[in-house]
Amino acid sequence: MEQLSARLLLTAGILLLIAEVIFAILQVWLYADLLWAGAFGCLMAALNFRDSKNDGG
Repeated sequence: MEQLSARLLLTAGILLLIAEVIFAILQVWLYADLLWAGAFGCLMAALNFRDSKNDGG
């Protein structure tokens, strides 16, 4: 279950980064910044799930 959560968070982070690039091309910087923050959070959460699995928790 944790592996599925990590994969979903990783996928969401990647999709948010793709959307951020599109908004950056359109020069809508507020949305681009918000999407970057969301993508960063998703990717860090995915790493946290993987690290907790390696720690035995």
